Amino acid sequence: MCLKAETDAVLRRFGRLDYDEYIGGLKPLFEESDYVVANLETPIASSCPPTMAAIRFNTDESLLVSLRHAGFNFLATGNNHCLDAGVQGLEETIDALDRNGFDHDGTFTSESAAEIVFVREIGGLRIAFLSFTYGTNSEHNGVMLPEGESWRVALLKKQNKVRKLPVSQDLTNGNFRTYIADDVQPAAIDNPINEKYLCNVVDKIRKAKTLADFVVVMPHVGGQYNPGPATYAKYVVNRLRGAGADLIVAGHPHVSQRCDIGGDGRCVAAYSLGNLCFTPGVGFFVPNVFAEYGIVLHVYIDRQTKKPRRMTFDVVKSVVDDDGCTHSVPVVDLLENEKNTAKRDRLLMENEAVVNRFRGTCTDVGLQREYVFTDYEKE
Repeated sequence: MCLKAETDAVLRRFGRLDYDEYIGGLKPLFEESDYVVANLETPIASSCPPTMAAIRFNTDESLLVSLRHAGFNFLATGNNHCLDAGVQGLEETIDALDRNGFDHDGTFTSESAAEIVFVREIGGLRIAFLSFTYGTNSEHNGVMLPEGESWRVALLKKQNKVRKLPVSQDLTNGNFRTYIADDVQPAAIDNPINEKYLCNVVDKIRKAKTLADFVVVMPHVGGQYNPGPATYAKYVVNRLRGAGADLIVAGHPHVSQRCDIGGDGRCVAAYSLGNLCFTPGVGFFVPNVFAEYGIVLHVYIDRQTKKPRRMTFDVVKSVVDDDGCTHSVPVVDLLENEKNTAKRDRLLMENEAVVNRFRGTCTDVGLQREYVFTDYEKE
């Protein structure tokens, strides 16, 4: 969400940082929801200016104000950008989230806070939300957690060592890989240190099962721009399923990936929902992989069985208007306002590709405001 192109455009237009138009177009999607959850992939650190330098992010607190206006309730902070502004930035982000009334999980200011399972009562059900990440971009941003303070970030594995070259020099030398098959090499699965981290994650999920009726796990894992999950991502998801997660919503690939149902017929795992907001052509954006598209997943939980009874989703797209500002808009709304036949045909084609990738199908999906992923009531 932290892209300098948006920041500059918003400043030019309003004379202040204001993200309402950036995200406000999605508000109608959330108005009937009891609880809206997203991944906040940027620090909100007051001690640093808003920036997107190489792959180091930071965003003004006004983003949180706009997210609240749009209807968001919970923000996961366990992701590879959580330490972009250092440990101080991590703490400032948590303070900003608390100040703006957000629930959150994934990063912590104390060891005791890191041990707490976040549970919220929603519609008469106790639902736990847990956020974890494969790493913190330590090899690029040079930020390693202090000795004995790994509890500050909910890690799935140990941090990577700092690289000798800063990421800007990596880019200059052409060493940065745009397409990444997986964010973690399969060899990391057998590393005993990594296993200790993953066991801690499993233990926390099992603890959540004793405290909540339904457990949502949000792992930040998967290869960037990869159309499907690779070895490590699938391994992590299987371990989380085995620990008892009821719903797994992963992130990091920046494109939508498949959503599948576990062997019990109920545990749904979405490997990636793509990007809710991402400016085309800025930063590490990659064209022609549908990175400007995202999935808004709706989960309906049965109060009696405490299992999902229905799951649907909308497709949204980030577009840049003539004023230079980015807006995230449902594809249906874009099509309703698009008069150019060629552009309409392209929108329909790309929308179908995103829907089929998420469903794991290859069919003519047509245009719908809300697609059905699964409906147990009709089975």
